[in-house]
Amino acid sequence: MRLTPLGAIWINVCINSFIPIFGYLAAGRISPVLFAFLGSALGFASFIPWILKKDLLKEYFKPGLWPSLLGIGFFGSALPIVGLVIALKYTTPANAAIIGQIEAIYSIILTSIFLREKICARQLAGTALVLAGTMLIVFKERFTFRWTGDLIVMAVPLSYQISHLISKKLPKGVPHTFVASARTLFAALSILPLFAAGFFTPVFHFQPDLKTLGIVMVWGLVLTAFNNILWYKAILNMDLSKATAIVLSYPVLTAILSAALGIEKIRAYQMAGLALALAGAYWVTLLVRKQKLVTGGL
Repeated sequence: MRLTPLGAIWINVCINSFIPIFGYLAAGRISPVLFAFLGSALGFASFIPWILKKDLLKEYFKPGLWPSLLGIGFFGSALPIVGLVIALKYTTPANAAIIGQIEAIYSIILTSIFLREKICARQLAGTALVLAGTMLIVFKERFTFRWTGDLIVMAVPLSYQISHLISKKLPKGVPHTFVASARTLFAALSILPLFAAGFFTPVFHFQPDLKTLGIVMVWGLVLTAFNNILWYKAILNMDLSKATAIVLSYPVLTAILSAALGIEKIRAYQMAGLALALAGAYWVTLLVRKQKLVTGGL
C-alpha cells in the first residue's frame, strides 16, 4: 500500500503534537542552540546509510541547489527550534501549539503572492476557524508571564513558512527524502556559527543524564528525520496552504498529551480554540480530497 500525500500529512499531524511537549521537556535541561544542533545532526546521521547507498553526498552542494537547501535548513529547523525552546521556558505546550496556528495566515499570504496558489472562499473560512483559537489564547493571556513565550511562538511559524516556500521553488523531480535529509544537514551547518554566542551566553549547557539523551534522540530521529520525510512527501505533491491548514489541527493532541502528563491544566477557552482548529482543518481536508494528488511510496 502506497502512502498518499494526504495520508502523510495526517501522520505528520500526530507526530507534530509531540513537538511542543518535547520542546517543553528540553527547555531548561539543554541550551536551545545546542538542542537544535544535536537534533538536526542526529536526524541527518539517520539518513547517511540511504545517502551512501544512493551516492548523493555531492548532490547537496551543487552550485545551483545548495543555497536553497541552506535556506530550507536554517528557516525550517535551526531558527524555529531555537525560538520554540526559548518560548517554552515561559509558556506551555498547549499554548505554543494553539498560537502556532497563526502559520495559516502566513501561509495564505506567502503562497498567494509567491506561488500563485488559488485561495477559495471555503479555504479562507476553514483557516479562519483554525486561527480563532490563536486569538483566544493571546487575548486571554496578554501581559502575563506566559505572554512572553506566546509572542515568541507567534514569530516561529513565519520562519517555517519561509522554508516551505523555498522548498516549493526547488526543481521539479527532487525526491522528498532528499529534501528531508538536506533540511537536517543544512540546519546543523547553519547553527554552527551560533555557537560563537558562547562568548556571551552558555550555549553549551546541558544536563548529562538519560532523560536529556532520550529527549534529544526522539527529537532527532522521529520529530525531525521521519517527520521531515512525511512533510515533504505531502507539500511537494499538494498545495502548501492546504497542507498547512490541515497540519495545524495537531494542538488537539498536544493539549490532551500535556494534560495527561500533568504539565498543565487545560482551560475552557483553550478547549474552545481546539474545537475550532479541528473543524477548520477537517474542512480544508475535504477540499484536498477533491484535488488530484500524486501518489508514491514513502
